[in-house]
Amino acid sequence: MVLSPEQLKFLIHDKDFDRSLSPAIKRTKDVFIFGCTTGLRISDINRLTNKNFEKQNDDWYLKIKSQKTKTYSFIKLPNYAAEIYKYYKPKSSKTPIFKNVSLFIFNRNLKLIGEKAGYTQPIHMTRERLGKAKNMTINVRQKQIRFCDEMSSHMMRRTAITTLLILGMPEHLVRKISGHSYASSSFNRYVHYAQAYIDKEIDKVNSKLESY
Repeated sequence: MVLSPEQLKFLIHDKDFDRSLSPAIKRTKDVFIFGCTTGLRISDINRLTNKNFEKQNDDWYLKIKSQKTKTYSFIKLPNYAAEIYKYYKPKSSKTPIFKNVSLFIFNRNLKLIGEKAGYTQPIHMTRERLGKAKNMTINVRQKQIRFCDEMSSHMMRRTAITTLLILGMPEHLVRKISGHSYASSSFNRYVHYAQAYIDKEIDKVNSKLESY
């Protein structure tokens, strides 16, 4: 699951929504936006200090070595991501940028953010079985699964990579930013997410053309 570009833009830019959040929930939202922009895993975000940020002229860059893949990334930050960094920037170069919270609390806060943002549309869950995706049946006694109920830290990296692909960045550059090698089979999952979104948008256009 990934956020659509429209959902991500809402979380980034809607000031009224931002002001409606408590400081702790706002921090979770800002960390989530930062992850959805940079493609960093939550473990890498929790390790960020001032040493990971570098200003060149008027632009801010993020420089980091992935804890999991050991690959280096040097990423130019958009203005909103740079503002998030400056908002939380500590005085000490050794202090983490973002106050660490447990993964349980972080994911719980994300679900609250999604619900408050109105991301409550029902979703259909699928599981791979014998190489084929199959829909999960929901018992009548079970609660309907909503989009916000499935929001978690894993969504950040998926959203970042998928958004770059959807908005037209060449695949080899997305691989470089995200630290995926050309032999990485896991990258194809993000291509699949992006294609599914593109197909959905094409269907909207086609449905208008098919009616007369």
